[in-house]
Amino acid sequence: MVSIFVQRMRADRKWFFMMSLIYGGVFTFCLYRNMSGITFPVITAVSLAFSTAFLVRAGITFQKGTIRYFAGILLLGIATVLTDNGFFHFFNCVGILLLYMMSMAHQIYKDQEWGFAEYVKNFFIMTGTWISSVGDVFRGSGENKRKEEENPEDKSAVMWIKRKQIRSVLFGLLAAMLLLAVVLPLLMASDQIFSHIFNRFFDFFNPFSLFEKIDMWNIIGIGLTFLFGMIFIYSFFAGLFRMNLRGKTAKKQGRTDPVAGITFAGILAAVYVVYSGIQILFLFLRLDTGLPEGVTYSQYAHQGFWQLLAVSLINFAAVLICRMVFDENRILKIILTMVSVCTCIMIVSAAYRMILYVSEYYLTFLRVFVLWFLAVLMIIFFGVIYSIYRRDFGLFRYITAVVSVCYILFSFSRPDALIAEYNIRHASEASEFDVYYLMYLSRDTVPVLAEIDKDEIRDTAVLDSLDDYFRSIAAQEQQMSLREWNYSREEAGKAAREWLGSGE
Repeated sequence: MVSIFVQRMRADRKWFFMMSLIYGGVFTFCLYRNMSGITFPVITAVSLAFSTAFLVRAGITFQKGTIRYFAGILLLGIATVLTDNGFFHFFNCVGILLLYMMSMAHQIYKDQEWGFAEYVKNFFIMTGTWISSVGDVFRGSGENKRKEEENPEDKSAVMWIKRKQIRSVLFGLLAAMLLLAVVLPLLMASDQIFSHIFNRFFDFFNPFSLFEKIDMWNIIGIGLTFLFGMIFIYSFFAGLFRMNLRGKTAKKQGRTDPVAGITFAGILAAVYVVYSGIQILFLFLRLDTGLPEGVTYSQYAHQGFWQLLAVSLINFAAVLICRMVFDENRILKIILTMVSVCTCIMIVSAAYRMILYVSEYYLTFLRVFVLWFLAVLMIIFFGVIYSIYRRDFGLFRYITAVVSVCYILFSFSRPDALIAEYNIRHASEASEFDVYYLMYLSRDTVPVLAEIDKDEIRDTAVLDSLDDYFRSIAAQEQQMSLREWNYSREEAGKAAREWLGSGE
C-alpha cells in the first residue's frame, strides 16, 4: 500500500521536481571541485532548509528533537572549512550523512522505541530504499500514472506511434548523412564557388576546433554534479516517504536460555580478570620482579597495544550480542559487568602503552586518532554497563551522541597543528625525517612550521626543502578563489609569505 506521503509527493511532483532542480544548481555551485571551501557550510545549511521545506510540503510537522541533529550537521560543515586535513573532509561528510538520515527518521518515525539492532537494520533499509528510489525522479506524476493505468491500450498506442516516428526521423538523418558524405565532395569538385562557400563555412564552424576550445570534461563534470545533487534530494525523500521502516518487535520471553550466555561470558570473565590483574601489577604499579627474563619494563610496556584494541572491540560486540540474545538473568548481568570493567582496564592499558610509545617516538596522526578512539570507547562502555541493567536504555542514541560530540570536538581541534607543536617542542633538533613528516601532513601544520628558527636547522637540505615547500604553499594560496576559501589554507598562505619574506 502506497503511503499518504508518497501520494502527496506524486500529486505535487512538479513542485518537488522544481525544488530538486534548484537544489541541484546550488549543490553544483557549492561543491563542484570544492569539497572544503567556504561554500561547504553553505550547502549544509541549504540542504537542511530544503529538507525542511520538503517535509512541510508533505504535511509533516517539524519535530523539536530534530534540532540537535541539525546542530551537529552545521557544526561539521563549519569544521570542514577550518581544516585542510582530507581525513576530516571525508569523515565530516560521512558524519553529516548519518546525522541527516537519523534526523529524517526521527521526523516521521517513533525512533525512541528502536533498539540497537533496529537502528542498524533500518539504516540499511533506508539506504537501500534511497538507492531504489532513484528511478522515481524520471517517472511521471501521480495524475499521469492514473491516466495511464486507466487507459493502458491508449498508452500503448501512443508509445508505439512515438517510437515509430522517432525511428523514422533517425533513419532519415542517417540516410541523408551517408548520401551527403558521397555527394558533397563531388559537388565541391565540380564548382569552385560552391567549394569556396563550404570551405569558409567549415572554417567558421569546425566541430573539432569547437571541442578543442570548450573544456568538455569540465562541462561533463558540472552536469554530473548537478544531476547527482538533484537526484540526491528527490530520491531520498521519495524513499523516505514510503514509510517502510519497522520498529521494535515484541520479544518472546523464555526464547533464549541464559545458561549458554553465562557459560560463554563466565569463561571470558575468568581470563580477563587474570589479565587485568597482571596489567595493574606489572604495567601500572611497575613491579619488575615478575617480568620474563631479559625483558625490561620499557620493552614490556611498548608491546601489545594493537592486540588490546582488537580485544576491546571484540568484547564490545560480545557484550552487545549477549545483552540482545539472552533473557535477563542476574548472574549474566554480573558477569557481563565484569567483562565490561575488565575491558575498560584493557582500554586504559592500551592508552598507557600508546602514551609511553609517543613519549619515545613522538606523535603521528594515527597515534592521536587511536588515543581519541580509546577515550571514546571508554565513554561508550560506561553506557554499555548501564544498559546491562536497564534494557530500555537507548544505547544506540547514547553511542551516537558520544561519537558525534567527541568527533566534532576532534574535528575542530585540528590535530595536525597539535602534532607539529608537540613534535617540534620535544625534538632535540629538527631532523630531516621529522620535518618531512610534518610537511607531509595537511596545511594545518604550516603556521607551526613557519615558527621554526632557521638558525636551529643545521641540515641545508632540510632548509632548502622548507623554502620550496613554503613557495608552493604561497603560490597555491594566490590561486584560491573566494568560493574555495578555506581558513587553514588562508593561514598557511600568510605563514608561507612571512617565512619567505624573512629570508630575503
